[in-house]
Amino acid sequence: MNSSLPFERLSDSRTLLPFDCGDEDINDFFVSQALHYQNELLAVTYFLEDGENTVFYFTLSNDKVTALELSKGFWRKIKALFPHSKHRKDYPAVKIGRLGVSKIYQHTGDSWGTKIIDYIKHWMVSENKTGCRFITVDAYCSAVPFYLKNGFMFMGTDERLRYESGTAATVAMYYDLKHIC
Repeated sequence: MNSSLPFERLSDSRTLLPFDCGDEDINDFFVSQALHYQNELLAVTYFLEDGENTVFYFTLSNDKVTALELSKGFWRKIKALFPHSKHRKDYPAVKIGRLGVSKIYQHTGDSWGTKIIDYIKHWMVSENKTGCRFITVDAYCSAVPFYLKNGFMFMGTDERLRYESGTAATVAMYYDLKHIC
């Protein structure tokens, strides 16, 4: 994604153009909840418009990958990514809380979703104001193939099995930003 794309940060003073990505939960968050989350300092939402519609939006918040939430085997795998002197009980991450692309722009060959993910990856490495090793997402099961295609991995075997069994509404996934350094 070109860093000169004119996406902007959501604000109180901005009237939003229509948005429909085909998922009512994602649509509703953008229209009625995103600004509240932002005003409470819980998440920040960015969006791009084409003059008539909202093309996409994404919401980011702070997160962490922590030993308390992972199986011991998977936690050992995460710790193995770091030298022993840097072992901790958690590692900083940014969470993609929501991501939606307008139905108008889906399947057009422009790969907007991948462009957004690539932008976030590079943005967190090059312009992030704090330490951030991972990008996390609680992916809807329907979006798991998209995240896998974009280099995300299941947050352990348990998450993969939950996805494969079809018993989960969402599954925890992560991307290690060190891959692009």
